[in-house]
Amino acid sequence: MFGRAGNDPTVKSLSRPMMTRTETVRTTLDDLRTLMARLRGDNGCPWDRKQTAQSLKIYLLEETYELAEALDKKEFEEIKEELGDLLFQIVFLCRIFEEESRFDLDQVIETIYQKMVRRHPHIFGGKNWNSPEEVVQGWQEIKAAEKNVQDPFASIPASEPSLLKAHRISQRAAGLGFDWPHIESVLEKVREELRELEEAVQDKDLEAAGEELGDLLFTLVNVGRFLGKPAENALGLAIQKFLKRFRMMTADSRFQDDKGLPLSMEEWEILWNRSKEITASLNLEKVEVKEK
Repeated sequence: MFGRAGNDPTVKSLSRPMMTRTETVRTTLDDLRTLMARLRGDNGCPWDRKQTAQSLKIYLLEETYELAEALDKKEFEEIKEELGDLLFQIVFLCRIFEEESRFDLDQVIETIYQKMVRRHPHIFGGKNWNSPEEVVQGWQEIKAAEKNVQDPFASIPASEPSLLKAHRISQRAAGLGFDWPHIESVLEKVREELRELEEAVQDKDLEAAGEELGDLLFTLVNVGRFLGKPAENALGLAIQKFLKRFRMMTADSRFQDDKGLPLSMEEWEILWNRSKEITASLNLEKVEVKEK
């Protein structure tokens, strides 16, 4: 069932020419698997043949972030391309593990298919879950039973970005019933944490201020969760907005004339307000310019 691509008798040759957009022949997942086997084969690409599961991790993460960026931009052609790039990484990894006689792509598909059926008993079984909250709680209960672990946070990756990790931890705690009753309660907690941060700063207690800053950020993550706007996404958009405005400021002739020398606060304020007006009038706040 498994084997090196170059010696696999099931691998078809890639004699099909490149198709143009006007032709009706559609490329399938099997075509992509055949392509991957050819690239990894004895007479395939030296770079592709050299890769391992570990070496591909960086590309997998990069493609995931590029897809997330394209989703923020709502550039659908770019989303389509980035989905393809991510799919290719998955097929690539499956081929590597197939060569090691671990599993293949079909088994990966079967595993996720069966998992989704098991974890949707309100669709495929007799459960009666009628709200998203009930679904989340039921999902966590099924997952805990499947993995035989009591810690609901055990499967959250330690290397996940902190804002995203805080969101997932809060989400799972809420799924178990540990949550604020409504967003007004979360906002009151934000005000409380902000007051405590201000007090620590006034007392010049840097250690306490750092702790209170963390508490404030964690609470703000929950504001995003209640709004359905994850803090990781919201901060990413805020960063892009800041970069657009700042780059527009530094393109101003006054900045160029000074060759980047320090400007006064009044000059910065003028440039900042001007960049805000221009980006807003051109609707640039919603447009992402992808950097190479």
